[in-house]
Amino acid sequence: MPKFRQVHVWPDSGFAERPWDDDPDVDAFSRVSRGICEAYSQALPGLALVARASIMRLNADPDASPRPRPALDAPLPDMVEVSARFLGSQENGWVAVPVGFAKLPTDRARQLSLRIVHHGVLELAQALSWDPVVLTGALHHVEARGLRYWSEGPWKSAPDRRHRARAVASISDDGLGHVHVEVVTAAGELIIRSEPFDAAYHGDDLVRACKTLRWDGPARVSMDPSGFTWTDQHRQTVIDLNGGHAGVPHNAPR
Repeated sequence: MPKFRQVHVWPDSGFAERPWDDDPDVDAFSRVSRGICEAYSQALPGLALVARASIMRLNADPDASPRPRPALDAPLPDMVEVSARFLGSQENGWVAVPVGFAKLPTDRARQLSLRIVHHGVLELAQALSWDPVVLTGALHHVEARGLRYWSEGPWKSAPDRRHRARAVASISDDGLGHVHVEVVTAAGELIIRSEPFDAAYHGDDLVRACKTLRWDGPARVSMDPSGFTWTDQHRQTVIDLNGGHAGVPHNAPR
């Protein structure tokens, strides 16, 4: 039996400069929930929940749910519903995004998004006879991270051992992924932090992007923000300790 490891809202990606959905409330919810879902999913594998599928999709498309759009102060059961039946290769639920969600301040939008996502997983827990208390760990994980997603890559030492570098991935409230690079001395003193680079949208891809970081000699750090570990096509110089510009694409030698 698979282990439950991920929940995500649909649509879960889109163009940076165009709405992910024509409805402003759905667009705003889909974007802010991207980081919320990835942060929540970080904690799920450790809970070892046996499931019918490893992933649950909460469909926020207005045409996917027959229920009317609720008000912002409506109870959570009016906003999200999860199917007790197993459909296809994933668990399925539907979100009726509250009217006015797009006008919420950022903090309130994150909080409501987390409440909706958590309620959806609790509905699944009831259908699968999970102990709902176990899911408190995932809720607290998101809260402890300030209702944001981030993931730190491993520290990697320069060839001369004078510096170490790591990549840190995050998802902003507009649903877009970013990666920045930090360089510290051998003693751990931060000396450079790069500007954020546009990166993949999804947690697994962001984790892979962080792992692509490498030293090209004692002074230059490169990585591929796209997460494509098998090619140098998108590799970029992100830090040059000799004063070079950050973010210059190049074909780094292996």
